Amino acid sequence: MDRSWAQDMSVLATAEITGEGAIQLSDIRDWRYLPGTVASQEYRDASFDPDDIVDLWMYEQEFGEKGLIAHTFVVFEFDESYGPVRYLGLSMEARREADEDYSILRGMLRGFEAAHVWATEEDLVTRRVTYQGNPVRRYRLEIPAESRARIFAKMVEETRALATKPRWYNTVLYNCTSSLIRYANESEPGSIPLHYSYVLTGKIDEYLERLGYLDPRGTRVIDGPGLAEEGLRPGVGA
Repeated sequence: MDRSWAQDMSVLATAEITGEGAIQLSDIRDWRYLPGTVASQEYRDASFDPDDIVDLWMYEQEFGEKGLIAHTFVVFEFDESYGPVRYLGLSMEARREADEDYSILRGMLRGFEAAHVWATEEDLVTRRVTYQGNPVRRYRLEIPAESRARIFAKMVEETRALATKPRWYNTVLYNCTSSLIRYANESEPGSIPLHYSYVLTGKIDEYLERLGYLDPRGTRVIDGPGLAEEGLRPGVGA
């Protein structure tokens, strides 16, 4: 765990279970970006009650023209009382060192550790759209409230486990998408059966829509002009 990590991977959030089921997250990343530049680096600490989750969203960033491979992450929407951390995201990523770039092949050969990046929605989205210049697509997930709470708790459990027992990222077996699906299946056994989109991650949106988990009315493509004109949500990302 003690290495010279890439700047965005140098500080990872930690999680603790507090009284009555509340979850304390420390060092939630909340950076601000300009095109090609990190404008500021802030971290937040906050306590979350899984029962306060009011919605769950999935983001997809495609790579390549064919759209077979994509990076996915989720955002939990809490009620308004959570203020700047109301939209809390989790992105499971390959933890790069300072001199490393991501590689699909290297990700298959134990080239990276796995990392849970807990961050605000604005951080995760604008890092891709503004800083990297890559559009993302947002989907609203049709999942019962009790399932959202269980998925959140499973993700926190994994964050705590990775802090004491690191594991390898794997492009095929333990990637950004297959890990999220595993949390869903642990919360509701068999809810997302094995499918090629576990590996061809750019197709997970089509699969989840076929299973009835995506609300097509909640779909939106977010790019640079869209952010400049509208922001992520009312009052966020402007």
